[in-house]
Amino acid sequence: MKKILAVAALALGCLSVNAQDTAYKITGTVSADVKTVYLGVMNARQPVDSAAVTGGKFTLDGTLPKDEIMLVITGNYYLPVFNDGTPVDLNTVAKTFSGSELNKKMYAYDNELSVYTEQLNAAVMEYRAAASDTTAAGKAKAESLMAKCEQLQNEAVTKQLDIVKANQDNLIPVFFLSQLYYMLDYNELKALMPETAPYYNHPAMARVKAQLAALEKRMPGKMFTDLSMNDTEGQPRKLSDWCGKGNYVLVDFWASWCGPCRQEMPNVVANYKKYHGKGFEVVGVSFDSKAEAWKAAIKQIGMEWPNISDLKGWKCAAAPVYGINSIPANILLDGEGKIVASDLRGEALGEKLKEVYGF
Repeated sequence: MKKILAVAALALGCLSVNAQDTAYKITGTVSADVKTVYLGVMNARQPVDSAAVTGGKFTLDGTLPKDEIMLVITGNYYLPVFNDGTPVDLNTVAKTFSGSELNKKMYAYDNELSVYTEQLNAAVMEYRAAASDTTAAGKAKAESLMAKCEQLQNEAVTKQLDIVKANQDNLIPVFFLSQLYYMLDYNELKALMPETAPYYNHPAMARVKAQLAALEKRMPGKMFTDLSMNDTEGQPRKLSDWCGKGNYVLVDFWASWCGPCRQEMPNVVANYKKYHGKGFEVVGVSFDSKAEAWKAAIKQIGMEWPNISDLKGWKCAAAPVYGINSIPANILLDGEGKIVASDLRGEALGEKLKEVYGF
């Protein structure tokens, strides 16, 4: 699997130190330009093993926890395999593979997904080149390429979701859910995590479960939890100064340094201007750590609504209270202060507010 889909796995949660150690042996044949093959695992940012290539051949062997997901890294190629005790042989030249039935399935899925990732990598390179062209034609081309990248990414995600759904009786979902969990809403993720599934208690699912718990804190029907932070003038303010006062309020979690947040802000501004006269309010809760950058962004973007922050970055008090582990994020509260929706972006925000206000 190409790097774009596999690299996320390197930084994910680790297997229990008490897991049973199982011997692994991985042999293979690689192209002449590969001099060293590395072995990554899901509990390490750096490779845990390596082997020099001699005559196009390599061998990796040792012990790791049973069912640990290992990544065989040859250049820009990452192949995920489970450490299930069955020897693995990989030939990247002839494109052949031998191993357990589970790992054979992983290899087949890897080949299917490589089509998407190769196309996506090429489109990303084209976009980066076009993005430097500030002419009208250059901007139009960049927008077209960005749309193409998004389409390819969506197709790859859909394919991975299909793989998860087709493998509810084995461990394969562990690898794909570990990459997809942050893209899914509560109901989507919950449906893919039945407690009876063989992969549910795999230690690498820890972050997936944490994300589910975080999303649950923003589920419709829950009352908002108050937060106390300073406004841009340094004055202490609370969410309850605006929330639960009879009007709908969008609590918007963002940061000046967050590119996706700033891309979404024109949409929030437009909806604020459209509905503020009817009582709609927005309260910005920033994950910034630098006051000047925070205030400058508010002015530049035209965020005319109240803004508060404790200037603690990712240690922001909102993170544990509302399960925020990625931004942009938001919750929409009704007049009583109950959550009616969360993570409304793009057209979804306008559509929801149209339901509320009737226009």
